[in-house]
Amino acid sequence: MKSHQTYIFIVLGLFLGSCTPDSLFISVEPSEPKTAVASLVAEDLIAVSLTKSFSALSAEDVNDITEDFANSLLLDSAQVTISYDGITDTLQPFINGLYFTELTSPENYQVLELTVFDSTTSETSTATSVLLPGVELDSVSLTRRDTAETFLSDLDYTFPDPEGENFFVIHVYQFTPPETDSADADSGNTGLFFEDDNFLVYEQIFTDRSAEEGIIRRDAVFEFSSPVDSALVVLTHIEEGYYNFLEARSRSGSLAASLANEPVNHPTNVQNGVGYFSAHQPRGQIIIVGNEE
Repeated sequence: MKSHQTYIFIVLGLFLGSCTPDSLFISVEPSEPKTAVASLVAEDLIAVSLTKSFSALSAEDVNDITEDFANSLLLDSAQVTISYDGITDTLQPFINGLYFTELTSPENYQVLELTVFDSTTSETSTATSVLLPGVELDSVSLTRRDTAETFLSDLDYTFPDPEGENFFVIHVYQFTPPETDSADADSGNTGLFFEDDNFLVYEQIFTDRSAEEGIIRRDAVFEFSSPVDSALVVLTHIEEGYYNFLEARSRSGSLAASLANEPVNHPTNVQNGVGYFSAHQPRGQIIIVGNEE
């Protein structure tokens, strides 16, 4: 059950974290709001995040977006179903905007069909995805560089490359807010993610096009400022369409900017909606952060 809770918190951090796009000073007729979809599979649970899109063109300065307005975008009055293998399950609300259910037969490569009925607008959105198998990390290490001037750390990891062309995304989370100076900071919080900070310190999408002999070896350098000597590293095997969505998102700015604002040029597999319904299965490891010798 702990693993279920961990990955649900990851969904919250990734899909419901608060961040805002750059200012826009233009006056254009705003787009009609649509259902924005994001999703994840954790073991035998599937979680779907639903919000309402809004157009940045509807405000002079989107940096003035308030927390109340952001909360109003959460879609908490929807009927959500998943159909697969002759089964149709109704997802249950977990918190505002987040729904989940247990998959009766979570077999890899089966087709999942999502249907969302928004009772406030009587609009229906649908999407289809293929449940790709999760891929476990063979090895992973995070090492702080021996310097008092920066928080740079080296990430090294390897994992098996499944047959065919594959697409992946890696995330690294730290257990204190970025740039925290003390392990006791925010000690009143007990969860991995606090309020508007999802603790994500590194994200990278990539393919297996340069892989050799069925093994992928990769490394990265980024800032890891947490005084706590542990981190959560999450590898996710994703479909090509979701890879293209994430690539477009990285070009357009923050996650909230790409999901909350009308993503005109973003790939989507949601009919009568935006975002991307992806049945990806993250595989995470909590690791000890080493120090360069």
